[in-house]
Amino acid sequence: MSTNINIRVDEELKSVLQGYARLEGKTVSEIVLDAVKEKLENDYDYKLALLAYDSVDMSDTTTMADMCAEAGIDYEAL
Repeated sequence: MSTNINIRVDEELKSVLQGYARLEGKTVSEIVLDAVKEKLENDYDYKLALLAYDSVDMSDTTTMADMCAEAGIDYEAL
């Protein structure tokens, strides 16, 4: 089930949205919804990346060769 959310925009932005919607063959609602979803996904991914970066132990000196050996992969064959 969907619901409505109303936003206020100035006339210039309204015209841009309408023109872009026509070019894309979509409704203004679809254009705005796509933009909101993309923004949220990008922000979420960015925040997850920051969390992952913060969890990295920068003093770890494990090499790629060490990781390959641990996984049973021939590092020299890569």
